[in-house]
Formats: sequence, C-alpha cells, structure tokens
Amino acid sequence: MEEKWRTIRSESLLKDRWIDVRADYCVTPGGREISPYYVLSYPDWIHIVAVTADDQLVLVRQYRHAAGDFFTEVPAGAVEKTDNDIEQAARRELEEETGFTAKSWRHVSTLHANPASHTNRVHIYLALDAVCDQQQRLDHGEEGLSVHVIPIAQVLAKLPTGFIGQAMHVSSILLALNVAGYLK
Repeated sequence: MEEKWRTIRSESLLKDRWIDVRADYCVTPGGREISPYYVLSYPDWIHIVAVTADDQLVLVRQYRHAAGDFFTEVPAGAVEKTDNDIEQAARRELEEETGFTAKSWRHVSTLHANPASHTNRVHIYLALDAVCDQQQRLDHGEEGLSVHVIPIAQVLAKLPTGFIGQAMHVSSILLALNVAGYLK
C-alpha cells in the first residue's frame, strides 16, 4: 500500500502574485522527519504548440534571467485568475506574445511541472492553422521578445542540439506534434 508523507506544519516564507515558497515539516510513513521541505507554488502554466497551415511552428525567443541567456521556446505563460478557463488562457497567451490566432485548438496533455518541489501543472495545447492577424501585446518583462516561424522539420532536426533549451517546451512540442500526426 502506498502511503503519503504527513505534514506536521507549514510556514509561508515568501508569497507574491507569482510564487508562494513554503517550508513544510513532514514525517515519512517510516517515521523519518524531513524538515524543512521546500515547496514552490506557482499558478498553472500553459504551453502552446502553434502550427501554421504550411507546417511551420510559431516560436518565441526571449531573455531568461535565471539562466542569463536568450531561449527559443513555444509561446507560454501563466493561467491568470481572470481567465475563464485553461483554453482561453492559451488563446490569450498566443495572441499576446505573438499576434497569432488559430482556427483549431486541442488540449494535448496536462502534466506536473516538477512534482518534487512544484505544486503547479503545465497544460499543453495544440493550435492548428495559426495566422498572424493581431498585434503583439507584451507583458512587462517580455520586452525584446521576438517571434520566429520555423518549419517543423527544421525544429525537430535541431532539438538534440539544444535549439529549444527548455526541457518542458521540448516535451510539449513532441507531444503535440505526435497528436497532430507529424511524428511517425
């Protein structure tokens, strides 16, 4: 029988609109105390794998401060409290970051970002027949974000080189392209 850890107490160490860092004081089923165990609570995230009618991926390139470098990624963001549902959040993020909209949307998967320390999930959406028909509306901190439309075959060929340097984005691309029938 699987037994969960028991939390004796929790204390919030830092909380703002983006993150809640807490220290849990836990006891394992075998009676071992694990204290403190740090837990990071974020809003759920969304990843959008947007494909144009001519088999290209809509990607963004932006600065990521923790890594101190620029990364090519899928359009992505946090689900906001004002979003009516997860798909609406995905549609909003694609439009805001890229100016693209899509005719067809499909939920691909929901996965945990990092269940060892994070409470949030990542919702992956496939957006087909994406077209650029809006203006970008970038959030603060997204200044300099650029949009790149690249053939799917080229992106897949470059994945082993680290072209997409964010592991969760690589998995989102592969899962969505598999569902769309691009991977054989």
